[in-house]
This record gives sequence, structure tokens and C-alpha cells, in this order.
Amino acid sequence: MNEVYGEDVVRGAFHALERPAREEIVELLPGGWCTTDAARALKTAVAAQMSMDVLVVQRRIVRLGVERTLTTLWRFFVKHVSDESILKRAPNLYSRSFNRGRLELVNFQPGEAELDLHGWPDMPEFDLVGLTAGIEAVLAVTGRRDARTSTSRRSATVRLRITWRGGDAPSAPSGTSLP
Repeated sequence: MNEVYGEDVVRGAFHALERPAREEIVELLPGGWCTTDAARALKTAVAAQMSMDVLVVQRRIVRLGVERTLTTLWRFFVKHVSDESILKRAPNLYSRSFNRGRLELVNFQPGEAELDLHGWPDMPEFDLVGLTAGIEAVLAVTGRRDARTSTSRRSATVRLRITWRGGDAPSAPSGTSLP
């Protein structure tokens, strides 16, 4: 956020936070976790400083974070993974980002997949926007174009429908399968 919005904006947003959120953020160690509440509070304060919609800030920061992560150390590896393998790993990545709910791949076809989020039917829109932005960013960084995610809430489940074009991962030779 410092790079995108400037240190003065982020510093002002930080100082506008309630004391518990400020303390949580100050005590974070590299690679550590903060609550979704603290992350949301800081992004909301940055959005207020910039007179922007907080969901726009959320989408941009999540996307840039995923891009930065995957275009450094992991770039070579993710370019060589099939579409299906990427989507099969989404539940694991979800569990490393959120400590509530469970994501499940329920349908996969080339260029289209559906994931169900169980156990968090009232996931806040802020977090849902972050989740969809993250999925779209992973697909974009791995060479898939025009990734789009739509969501629908159905009683105890949130359904995510993802579409994309392209995909340059290698296919398995005839008679073999990829992991």
C-alpha cells in the first residue's frame, strides 16, 4: 500500500485506526498473520484517505500482492502447471488465507470451474472481493487471460464460478497423466 498510495497516506490511515488494530499491525512479523478485521480496517482507512471505494482498494492490493508473490520465486513453476492443477490447489491456498470456512472444487472444465465455499455463507463482501481478486490474479500470472469470477450465495454455500481463456501449461503425452 505504501508503494501504491504513498507512505503518508498509509501512515495517516494507520493513525486513524482504533488502538487494537494499530497494536496488531505493529506486532506483525514478516510472514505473520493478521486478522481480517485489522486488514479491512487499514484498507478502509486508506480508502477514506484517498476518497476511494474500499472494494477498489481491496481488489487492487490483493491482486498486486498475488502478482508480486507469484512473479518472483514461483514464476517458473506456475507457468508449467495445468489449469486443473491450479484450481485443485485453490482450497489449500484458501485455507492458508482464511481460518473460517472450507473451499471445494466442485466442477472443472477447460476454461471454466466452480468452487463452493462451505461454512461461511455470510462471508463479508470485502473478503469475497479479496478471494475473487486473488483467484483471478493467480490465473492471470499463470498465463490465463480474461479471468472472471462471479459469485452467488445459496443458503449455506457461496458458489464461485470462474472463467478464463488460454492456458499455456504443458499437456501430458498420450497415455500418461500429470499429477
